[in-house]
Amino acid sequence: MKRYLKFFLGFVLILGILLPGSSVAQAANGPEKFLADDPTPEGQGGIPTPTPIRARMNGTAKAYYTAIAPTINGDWSDWSAPEVPARFVVVGGQHRTNNADIDASYKLAWDEYYLYVAVKMRDDKYVQNARVDQIYKGDSVEILLDSLLFEDFDNTTLNNDDYQVVVSPGHGSPLGPKESYVYYPANQAGPRDDIDIATIRGPGVTRVEIAIPWTTFNVEPVTGARFGFAIGISDNDDPVRDLQQTFLSNIRKRTLANPGTWGDLTLLD
Repeated sequence: MKRYLKFFLGFVLILGILLPGSSVAQAANGPEKFLADDPTPEGQGGIPTPTPIRARMNGTAKAYYTAIAPTINGDWSDWSAPEVPARFVVVGGQHRTNNADIDASYKLAWDEYYLYVAVKMRDDKYVQNARVDQIYKGDSVEILLDSLLFEDFDNTTLNNDDYQVVVSPGHGSPLGPKESYVYYPANQAGPRDDIDIATIRGPGVTRVEIAIPWTTFNVEPVTGARFGFAIGISDNDDPVRDLQQTFLSNIRKRTLANPGTWGDLTLLD
């Protein structure tokens, strides 16, 4: 009998060696204790990490909300927005003799209906003899806008949410007929008669005011909205030929066909 008892005790001892920690597993089923300085125990949530806002490093523009729309007459006196330079030479630096030949700055504003753009071109010669889809081959203003910036942030080619709008300040002279043309998206290309344009020409300076309906960009504007954006100014000093001799932009390395080279536009109060 003692022999069987010894055998049984030996078996229990061996079983305990082979299954270490079996008694600890029972305690693990009870509530776990967390240190007082542990702010996010598992299963109890915590402070969410904000998603970083992506920004293009090419250049940032801001448009400020206006409760009273500027009068589109070429006069800047009713604008409170800051004036921003757009003087990077993208094309045709060899045709530009100095700042008096071509230099530019701009202002932006917005409301529920329009994006307002004011452009000042220091230009010793006003030349705009082109019409319809050729108006970029004369003194003109270009607006690029990516209406779905974050949805295709990394795209390097144009698609149907990328817009190119060009405005002629006046055919023949600043007093002449104004024109605007949408070049991209290709499925919306054509002249527009709902873009309001006014021009004043003084000694060596052309001032242009533009009101572009948000419907042009298929956009419903809200405070804080961000878009891809660039503004450009074309200059022609040849009264005989329709040419884009020099092109300035607010973006140093702006490339039309690559929206990744454009900057950002934010709508602010």
